Amino acid sequence: MRSALLACLLLAGCSVSQAGGDDDAMTPLDAAAIDAGVIADPQAIDLAGAFADPGATGADSFCARGDRTRGYKVGVLVTFGASSQCEGTGSAQLAGEAAELSLSRNGRGDAIAGCRFSAQFDGNALVVPGSVPAACAALCSDRASLAGASFALVEPGNAAAGGAAGRSVKRLCAG
Repeated sequence: MRSALLACLLLAGCSVSQAGGDDDAMTPLDAAAIDAGVIADPQAIDLAGAFADPGATGADSFCARGDRTRGYKVGVLVTFGASSQCEGTGSAQLAGEAAELSLSRNGRGDAIAGCRFSAQFDGNALVVPGSVPAACAALCSDRASLAGASFALVEPGNAAAGGAAGRSVKRLCAG
């Protein structure tokens, strides 16, 4: 019986036509998965919180402080050993599962321009694309890059984000 129900849900999800190319239109399969708690509702997820890399080093961090309506203040630290890193601060807007990041200061507090990209956020993890604009190199030391970095949500909320520490930036998402 369960197999038949699952097959029906899969077929229903595959048979829906999304007229007009609306990528944000929700299919019946998506709605059923959200109702069942299998996936997060992309219109209800919140980026605010403290994140860390899911790997063994635990030194990489990302934070976001704010809300969906007004946007977020963000900070990022990606490490490659003791002295090689990318570190910066900026802002973000959340649209569904896309976090539109604009990093505007490097770890030394110097203003930068043109480091804007869309990262994927599913409510639990933030994934930076494998290619970021060349301007993002201003955040990084030699042979370091933000490209492909990923972060898992460690603790949700603005209070948690406020405690995220950087290397050159004492608090990545301070006040």
